[in-house]
Amino acid sequence: MRLSSACMALCAAIGVLFAGAANANSALEFFANAADSAIAPDSDTLDMAGKAFTMEAWIKATGPQLGDGIIINKEDNYEMALRAGDVLMFALQAGAWDWFGGGKPTMNEWHHVAVTYDGTLTQGWIDGVAAPDPTEANGADLAPQDSPFQVGRRVCCGTTPFLGIIDEVRVSDVVRYTDDFDLQKREFETDANTRVLWHFNEGSGIDIADDSGNDNDGELEGGPQWTEGAPIGAADVDLRGKVALRWGAIKAPY
Repeated sequence: MRLSSACMALCAAIGVLFAGAANANSALEFFANAADSAIAPDSDTLDMAGKAFTMEAWIKATGPQLGDGIIINKEDNYEMALRAGDVLMFALQAGAWDWFGGGKPTMNEWHHVAVTYDGTLTQGWIDGVAAPDPTEANGADLAPQDSPFQVGRRVCCGTTPFLGIIDEVRVSDVVRYTDDFDLQKREFETDANTRVLWHFNEGSGIDIADDSGNDNDGELEGGPQWTEGAPIGAADVDLRGKVALRWGAIKAPY
């Protein structure tokens, strides 16, 4: 039986969709260069306020940080870094803009790191386990600032670039973790509390797509390099709608 040209085109389209869903898994490598970052302009959805907050990422430090190895930064609003001897530390503008935290992710291995704030406790997390030295120094609402959102660098205060690989960055207006938790095995999926979600699956070029639906797209500055991503699978994708759209476009001329 011979397949029609429309059926053959549909099969090819489905193959492209599945290949894209299965194969995209890249990340960004930083080389402790102060000129390098992934950056997005300030926006209302990146400005965090209130008393419910989570920032998180997958990281792989490839050597000792040369200063404040910034992972996520929105200056004078929120930031997370490996600093003071490669310790996971954080700062929130919620009453005490200063560094707090503890716990040391091992080098040359992938780790999930997160920071949560519930209006009283600011807690770090490493691989699903509460990190030592949380703080209750903050107790106010987070204070928004007109600063850009950056990954891998902080435009402030001397030596701040990250040395290593960063993947799967998410900032949320909810406390996502309150007890030790199992690490997700797939990429984050966006929800109503997601303010920005960068999968870093572009693999080339300088553009970074935001999967939160808030249009917080970014771009690369300097020389971060695309590399293999964190050891997690792609998010579950319902391809039925996409296949229907492709089929509609294919069969329209017939």
